[in-house]
Amino acid sequence: MLAQDLRSRLYIAGGPGGNSIGPKVHEYISKSLGLNWTCEFLQLASVDDVMKLFRAPDFAGGIVTMPHKRTIIPLLDHCDDLVRILGACNFVFLGEDGRLHGTNTDWLGIYDSILTQSPDHIPGRCSMVYGAGGASRAAIYALWAKLQCDKIYVINREDLEVEELLNDIHQQPGLYWPTIIHVKSIAEARQLQPPHYIVSTVPDFEAITSQEIEARDILVDFLMRGQGANGLMLDMCYHPPMTRNLRLAIDHGYSIIQGFTVVASQFSPQWKLWTGETIEISKVFQITEQLVKKQELAAQIDSVVVRVRY
Repeated sequence: MLAQDLRSRLYIAGGPGGNSIGPKVHEYISKSLGLNWTCEFLQLASVDDVMKLFRAPDFAGGIVTMPHKRTIIPLLDHCDDLVRILGACNFVFLGEDGRLHGTNTDWLGIYDSILTQSPDHIPGRCSMVYGAGGASRAAIYALWAKLQCDKIYVINREDLEVEELLNDIHQQPGLYWPTIIHVKSIAEARQLQPPHYIVSTVPDFEAITSQEIEARDILVDFLMRGQGANGLMLDMCYHPPMTRNLRLAIDHGYSIIQGFTVVASQFSPQWKLWTGETIEISKVFQITEQLVKKQELAAQIDSVVVRVRY
């Protein structure tokens, strides 16, 4: 830990409307380590406003969510190769030099969750990412660079997002060059081997537009043809804990990993960077799961109240 002892505030920095379980879990970890650190979700649209708090003397550490994962990069003192490869920073810590350092732990949550669920992992398996936003980059890195999947399919409602994803990834040709196949139709999908691993990076919304329905139908086709192949789907969305895509996976014989597992898998490496301390992770997983389910129950009750009222 740093020699100075002014640090006391952790932040989760995202846009307006944050609904995160993170603050409660981080404050539990803080108390378990004998610290009196607080954690607050910053509903700030301006990354400059975020940086004012990150530069304050009482700053202890930060989690960065959308829309700041890209815009915060040039404002930090140092970012590592992971940030450069993924084009996103989700974690900020104070180095021993007192400078603000940025890295990315999203990929680690995906990697650890899959490896725990699939300890018999074999390199060279085929995989797929559903969605092409910011989280898809971490998913691709975990699947290719760490799990050694030889090819990765991407399905998405907007072709332009996939083009931007490919442009970002292929900026590091000497360091990082995964084989990615953009699957645009069911006809194309049926020429391909079904994926063993699927990572969903999209919100839990019903498919409405023609592009969303087509992307969902491609996913379902892969799931149908992959039945009985011991496949695995991880959904990074954890509101609700059991998403539409996870239910589809279960219906077609895939094992699943819920989104809160990806979040919980990051707590240990994050606290190691913040404090140098190793935390006991099983209890943290338990608390995370309880908070997610409690939050989901509250949302269901609110929904019933609204229907009754109106």
